[in-house]
Amino acid sequence: MEITQTLESITIVTDDCDLYLNLIYKIRQSFANVIGTRDRIIIFYSENELIQRKYLLKFIANLYKKTVGSGVEFWLTHHKNIKLVYKNPTSLQVLIDIDIRFEELKVLFDLKNSEELFAKYLMRGFNDANCEYYPRQNWLLFTPQSLRDIESLSNIINSREHLKYVVNFNYDKEEFERFKRRFNVLNSKEYKRRFSMLATLLEEHFHTLGCEVGDDYETVRASYLNLTKVYHPDRHATKSDKIQKDYTDKFQKIGLAYEALKPYFKEQKNYINS
Repeated sequence: MEITQTLESITIVTDDCDLYLNLIYKIRQSFANVIGTRDRIIIFYSENELIQRKYLLKFIANLYKKTVGSGVEFWLTHHKNIKLVYKNPTSLQVLIDIDIRFEELKVLFDLKNSEELFAKYLMRGFNDANCEYYPRQNWLLFTPQSLRDIESLSNIINSREHLKYVVNFNYDKEEFERFKRRFNVLNSKEYKRRFSMLATLLEEHFHTLGCEVGDDYETVRASYLNLTKVYHPDRHATKSDKIQKDYTDKFQKIGLAYEALKPYFKEQKNYINS
């Protein structure tokens, strides 16, 4: 780790990829006024973040002492920009291939040909809270929540160099464009206003199927299939007449609720595709 101080900035340089990613995570969790690229991140001065700044520099000073063996004293830090930089320790770069699939509102990265460290890098870039990592299959599932997340996704897959890696992202560009359009439509004010009103009118049918108002088609269908198995009359043929009648009525009510919601989801699909 190397630390350089000027009147305008404090620059921390590390060649430890794992340490760099951990520091990025701390910074993004604690600071709002931040910009970054694949190998550097800058914290700009903010009067509201002086306490976070103090604790970050204290943390870095302790790290520096452990790795270098000598202490460091930060001076006149309040108004300085803080820069964190990753420096590849060798000129060699690791070449990896990543397959990407777009599924409804999720993005699946097949990382079978990469190190687990690269999954960690992606998660830091996307915001860990929006990611699910499956180490056994080495899959990363990313669920964008905002236009900023879509922008981060585009920036990452449109660049080949990431830390010590050179990455070939393999994906269908037309599919990605459709994914972005779908995301934009679903998050538009007009869409939310239109379909939230319709969903409210169908509230009873959502609840009959054990769903929340506005749940997506996949959630509703999965609940419907499960409930029809539970209440199907054939499963209760040996029970009393009253129980059979109650289950038959419930089974029919479930079917009616599902049929009543079909036009709602068809309208959603038509709206998105238009």
